[in-house]
Amino acid sequence: MKHSTRIYRIPLLAAIGMILALGLWVFWSWQGYAERSMDWRRQRAQDSFDTLNAVIASLSNGEMTDWKQVETVLTSIIRDSRTFFVVVEGRYGRLVQSGTPPEFLMSNSTRGEMDTDAMYVLWAPLKPTQIPSNWAQALNSTHLGLGLWPRSNPVMYLGLRSSTESFFNSWFWQRQAPIFASVLVCVLAVISVWIAGIRRRVLAEELAAERIRVGHLEELGLAAAGLAHETKNPLGIIMGMAQQITARSDIPPESRTMLEHIVDEVDKASSRLGNFMNFARQRTPNLSPVRTDRLCQELAEIMGPDFVASGVELSIEVPSATISADGSMLRQILVNLLLNSLHASPAGTTVRVSMRRQGRRRLQLAVEDQGMGIPTELLPDIFKPYTSGSATGHGLGLAIVKRMVEAHGWRIQAVSSPDKGTTMTILGIKPAEETA
Repeated sequence: MKHSTRIYRIPLLAAIGMILALGLWVFWSWQGYAERSMDWRRQRAQDSFDTLNAVIASLSNGEMTDWKQVETVLTSIIRDSRTFFVVVEGRYGRLVQSGTPPEFLMSNSTRGEMDTDAMYVLWAPLKPTQIPSNWAQALNSTHLGLGLWPRSNPVMYLGLRSSTESFFNSWFWQRQAPIFASVLVCVLAVISVWIAGIRRRVLAEELAAERIRVGHLEELGLAAAGLAHETKNPLGIIMGMAQQITARSDIPPESRTMLEHIVDEVDKASSRLGNFMNFARQRTPNLSPVRTDRLCQELAEIMGPDFVASGVELSIEVPSATISADGSMLRQILVNLLLNSLHASPAGTTVRVSMRRQGRRRLQLAVEDQGMGIPTELLPDIFKPYTSGSATGHGLGLAIVKRMVEAHGWRIQAVSSPDKGTTMTILGIKPAEETA
């Protein structure tokens, strides 16, 4: 049974919404973590800057500051640390360079920061470590760091190692991944249960509707069969009376001819009523082991004279095999298929019955002819009642065949090409030993 996927629209949209909300939560959390991580790197760089600033201030001696000594001290300090370089730029040139600064170091501003994949760079003017608040403190101070002029203080560039974390390798993801995965699993589980509940409800409704439909069809089938049976009895009476009148010798030739037409038409009507009753009857297969090779050979012996009279060769290529089937129903299936092939085949052609393996555990039985084929526009509806490509056909033969095939749990398919022939294949036949 098929049902529209629209009934799953609400749970699917809810799932998408919850997953998007979860993704936004992760994104915002990552943004907050990245900002906090940046603040931490900025604070650490500022602490290092203040420390080195204090060292330089303590070594300054006004205009007589020995910048080589300052560079030596700074080099010893940043050795084996997270500091890449320290550069001090004065008004007239570079005063100190410890480490290897990058080429993009120089900036038009005297204060700023730069964050790259490999390092974090901070630069600002140097300042005294402590500015005296009055002359008494200035006279008592042994060293004021007077080399850091208020109006033209040198600018110090400080570069620190800064490994930018990727999202999936970050400490944030290592902690949040289990939470994210747990929430995602819960969301998917809830949606799955929701969809499963909807599917069970829909299937239950469809099953109830199907039971009602089947029950209604059974009632219609019984009513139709009863009507056909009641109609067939008067037809039998009409045929008997027409045959009795025909047997009389004192009736005119014209009346005799008309009576013969009546008998023929009643016979056709009785045949069609019989087919209709066969189609309307709900039959359950009585399964038993059936030798397909023997059954096909028996049918070849029975129907052989009809094929010979039409000039059509009947070829049986069925190996020895035992299947589980209702023997009488399978016989009727093959008789209908063979009669259709015989009526569609011109003289000099061949109708072939064959059986071969379908996969490892199934068999398929095919009836193939070289006749005129089925018109393309009729092929999709060929198994529907009252669909026939022949002017004399009643259109119930293949419908009966399909119903009997499906009653066994098999499938039937038709492949046809105009003026080349038709192949009717019964698929999904189980060997008797598997069923047993």
